[in-house]
Amino acid sequence: MTIRLPAPAPYKFVSHAAALQKGVAPRVADAENRIRMKFAPPLLLAALLLSGCSRPAPPASAPTPQPPAEEKRAGVPPVAVDPGAFPGTWVTADEQGQEFEIVVFPDGQAVSTWVKGTNGVRGERGFWRTDGGRLLVFFQDGWTDVIASEGSGYLHRGFEPGADLTGKWKNEAPARKLNGDSFAGVWQLNKEPDGEYLYVALQSSGRAFSTISGGTEGKWELTKDGALCIWPDGWNDLIYPSSDGYQKRSWVGTAEQNATPPDISPAIRVGSGKFSVTP
Repeated sequence: MTIRLPAPAPYKFVSHAAALQKGVAPRVADAENRIRMKFAPPLLLAALLLSGCSRPAPPASAPTPQPPAEEKRAGVPPVAVDPGAFPGTWVTADEQGQEFEIVVFPDGQAVSTWVKGTNGVRGERGFWRTDGGRLLVFFQDGWTDVIASEGSGYLHRGFEPGADLTGKWKNEAPARKLNGDSFAGVWQLNKEPDGEYLYVALQSSGRAFSTISGGTEGKWELTKDGALCIWPDGWNDLIYPSSDGYQKRSWVGTAEQNATPPDISPAIRVGSGKFSVTP
């Protein structure tokens, strides 16, 4: 509760001249002035205390500046930076939407099952490395294929010979990595009568291509024994693992006879061994 007191009378000091005019002796005026000075400060202090006056609050301190929150890079997709994530078989598509594979080997070699190039069924051969989390594959015909993380998946982009890899690509398609081991890839089989090796390209879609007769398309399927290739001329090739590595055996007809097949030869997955290619 605030108690209001009457304002104290203003201090009036009586000068000697005024005292003489009023008929008061100067000595009496001095005594009166001393009495006023003696009691004025205590009265003023009491008035301040009773009136509820308080010391003004100190100015509010400015809020402590906080460091800015870490900027969030919205829209930046996850990037695969571990080179160990790239070896394996990748499936993508060309400009016509036809699927093919890029087989990435741990030793730095790469082979594709794209059969429309100058090598045909023998596939494209090249070498790979990583750059900024991307997989770069440099093929012998001068093309460069790039696989990079994009959102929750991967994209494949093809760059023409001499193109700037930071510029515009020629074609683009989603890419995915096959789980586990796969027979998809290019296989070197037996020698033909003309002295040339027989090659087959197996695509994960089930399409099979052979160098027989300048290029033959068939189909293949995965069986309990291996990869069974079925050709339009009635021949069948089975690529299967053995204690001596992969083998191929061939026969004619819809079912293999119990007798020894007419042809048994080694089967080599192109890229599993060293090859010489100038990217």
